[in-house]
Formats: sequence, C-alpha cells, structure tokens
Amino acid sequence: MVPSAVINEAIVFITAAAMVVLVRRVSREKLKESFRYFTVLSNVFCAFTALILLLSELFGAMPAWAVALKYMGTVAVTVTFLTVCLFLLPATRSIQGLFSNGTEIVMHLVTPLLAIFSFLCFENRGLSAWVIPLGVLPVLLYGWLYLNKVVLQRAWPDFYGFDRGGRWKLSFSLMMVGTMIAAVLLWAL
Repeated sequence: MVPSAVINEAIVFITAAAMVVLVRRVSREKLKESFRYFTVLSNVFCAFTALILLLSELFGAMPAWAVALKYMGTVAVTVTFLTVCLFLLPATRSIQGLFSNGTEIVMHLVTPLLAIFSFLCFENRGLSAWVIPLGVLPVLLYGWLYLNKVVLQRAWPDFYGFDRGGRWKLSFSLMMVGTMIAAVLLWAL
C-alpha cells in the first residue's frame, strides 16, 4: 500500500471511531446538535473524501476529481484546525475544552494534520487552480448556514462566538479570507 492509501485509511477509521464514541457518549438530541458544528461536518466530509481517494487508489488510479474532492476535505479540516488554534484557544484560554477527550483530539488535531500531510506529500499532483474555489466552498456554505441560523433566525446559539458584539461581518470576512489563504497555500505547496 502506498503512503497516501495508508493515511487515508487511517483518516477513515479514526473518524469513524470518533463518531462511534460521539454516538455512544451523547443523547440522540445532543448527537443531532453535534452536526451543527463545522468541526464534526468537516471531519466527516474529509473522511468521506479520503475514502473515495482510498478506493480509487486501491483500484489503481488517483483521478484528478478524487484528488480535488480530497483537497476540499483537507481545506475544510485545515480551517477547523486553524480556527481552534488561532481563535478558539485564545478566546477560551483553555486547551482542555478543545482537546479534552479522544473525539476532540481526533477532530481538532489528528485528522487535520493527517489530511494536510497526505495531501501535501502524496496527493497534490498538479491540480489546476480551478480547485481553489472548490476548496473554499464547504466553508462558504457552512458560513451561510451559520449566519442564517445564528444571526438572522436566532435559531442556534452563537457557539463559536463569531457574532459577539454584532461582529459577524468581521468574523465572516476573516473566516473567508483565512479559508482562501489556506486553500491557496494547500494548492500551491
């Protein structure tokens, strides 16, 4: 097995294990609420893209469309990782809450680092620049959903704190700029 396949298999299995732990740890209602978090969504999406690339590799090919999907998943978990490191850790001043158990460690740290490593070292083989907007798409879609649910409808609590003091415009802009930078860097490297 090539290193990419091994890492993608690890991403699939550790994400699946983290989801099993999450399912067992929380009630049905809390589980449903867990899928409000970009962390959970980005990790599940990344595992899905890793599975597609893994299956492609096992059948002897690494088609550009599968690599582009993995790129999208990698950008998504990179944003999760960067948000935790650059925003949530300084805001909460507590590493324990963000890395308190296996699921948080997997979703905030392990999966993002594995995805970044495998994409940069083994999978990024000359993708054209058209993939950059695709890399931004999951964050843009989630940003719209979060904005709609938190700011416009007030249906969800502001669990990320992006609307503190009515600063959602600044938060949204910074998230999109940060996502674009991450997408360009992952593509360029």
